[in-house]
Amino acid sequence: MKEKRESLDFDIVFAGGGPANLASAIRLKQLITRHNEQNPSKTLDPTIAVVDKGRHAGAHLLSGAVFDTKALAELLPDFVDRDCPLDALVSRDKILFLTAKKSFAVPTVPEPFRNSGNPLVSLSRLGYWMAGEAENAGIELFTNTTAIKPIIENGSVCGLLTGDLGLDRFGNPKADYLEGAELRAKVTVIGEGVAGTLARELQNDFSLCAQSAPQHYETGVKEVWKIGEGAIDAGEAWHTFGYPLPPETYGGGWLYALSPSEVSVGFVTAICPQAPEADPHKNLQLFKQHPSIAAILKGGSMLEYGAKAITSGGLDAIGRISGPGFLLTGESAGMLNMQRLKGIHLSMKSGMLAAETIFEALLRHDFSERTLQDYEERFRNSWAYDELHAARNFRQAFDKGLYQGLLQTGMQLKFPGLSLASTFLRKKKDHAAQPHHATKQKNDSPPQFMTDGELTFSKEECLFRSGTMHEENQPCHLRINPVKMAEICLGRCREEHGNPCTRFCPANVYTFIKTPEPTLRITPSNCLHCKTCTLADPYGVITWTPPEGGGGPDYKLG
Repeated sequence: MKEKRESLDFDIVFAGGGPANLASAIRLKQLITRHNEQNPSKTLDPTIAVVDKGRHAGAHLLSGAVFDTKALAELLPDFVDRDCPLDALVSRDKILFLTAKKSFAVPTVPEPFRNSGNPLVSLSRLGYWMAGEAENAGIELFTNTTAIKPIIENGSVCGLLTGDLGLDRFGNPKADYLEGAELRAKVTVIGEGVAGTLARELQNDFSLCAQSAPQHYETGVKEVWKIGEGAIDAGEAWHTFGYPLPPETYGGGWLYALSPSEVSVGFVTAICPQAPEADPHKNLQLFKQHPSIAAILKGGSMLEYGAKAITSGGLDAIGRISGPGFLLTGESAGMLNMQRLKGIHLSMKSGMLAAETIFEALLRHDFSERTLQDYEERFRNSWAYDELHAARNFRQAFDKGLYQGLLQTGMQLKFPGLSLASTFLRKKKDHAAQPHHATKQKNDSPPQFMTDGELTFSKEECLFRSGTMHEENQPCHLRINPVKMAEICLGRCREEHGNPCTRFCPANVYTFIKTPEPTLRITPSNCLHCKTCTLADPYGVITWTPPEGGGGPDYKLG
């Protein structure tokens, strides 16, 4: 008879060690400390744990990023004195429309796109710093720990299950096998980022998105470069639209001067399962070849590469963010403002609101679904809700293409509150209710993109600079049913789309082999954990599951 798994009891468990959950844990500890100082005879001493699958805090965090410090200032007003790792303040905004060879600056930067005075930041460094603040406050942080499944009993979440360590690729225990544990809790907070395994299961089990608009997703691919001083002034923040994307595809690029000698350059490409042929990595390489960008990077060297999916549906795509025994924070809850290209501050604020809800539950010794629903009311009464409400139609306005999107967003900026995209939301929702299907045949392979190893790089070269590592001999975490592999991957998908997974994956996980017989090879050790494959797959046959804790990218500058 199989022995029962080890079970550890906590009051609160946070799944995911990003800004949302770290802010939540810190805020909760602040509230408890203040309460205990004011009520020495009625103190609270809950056990709090944060689990994160990265090999160290911040290892899986990636962003642009221009950082709105509004939430951080509420959480830690003395964050500058605490040596928060901020780069240059934005000194100048530029919005550029790019053709293949030229660029045209938008003469006046609209207010929502202005960043002057906001710091540029590495999200991985920020996450590492926040984790240190959390540990200093007495919060237990478990890195190298993968949460693979919520524990649901009697219709309520009562903790999570961590993944086994030391299984070989066939699922058999190796000499160093260590069984996963049950982490039981009164409240489980899910802040695992975009398209997470836990949130997906909870959305299905509790119908969290039944009344919301369909979510939109993009893939952001980023590089950090060392450049010669004088190429650009520290603090410049460029955003671009147009080249290399066709007008019908949403996306754009950025270039941020973190210092006189270091820049972040990246590109965002819409994820569209109905037309999945886009190559986010290739788009970034083409973007860097544009004369305006190439002039900045010339003679420099690429330091780090990374990729992640982004939620961009906005307020209308946010479903229920609480349920029996659990709360959702950060991008697990859809907290990102695509109009401003910012989400860190919204994620942090969602975590802080979750902490206030949990604190009240601790005071009342009441962890019922009704008590946890107060989180949603707190969100609706917050500045985070107001900000997302003001930008609620931005991304949907581009569903009809670039030029209609520019017209509609321009009208919305001119007349705040104008809802020109409401019919698009309805149409997209109707469409999203239909099963996955192919709508566009793609028999011809796209032309090969030649890299030069100086300005542009292959996926393999880029992957090396992401620090990605996985234990090779472990079960494959990218699962395709063998029947679906034969019928879809080697049949319909090959004929209708030309196996787009070989293009939309920014890490070369999927490779099509023609001889001696057609085969789709999966190399899970390349995986950046960006989740693009599960979102862009036109047939929904790819399932991303968490690999062993400690695997994946090792971002330090991202």
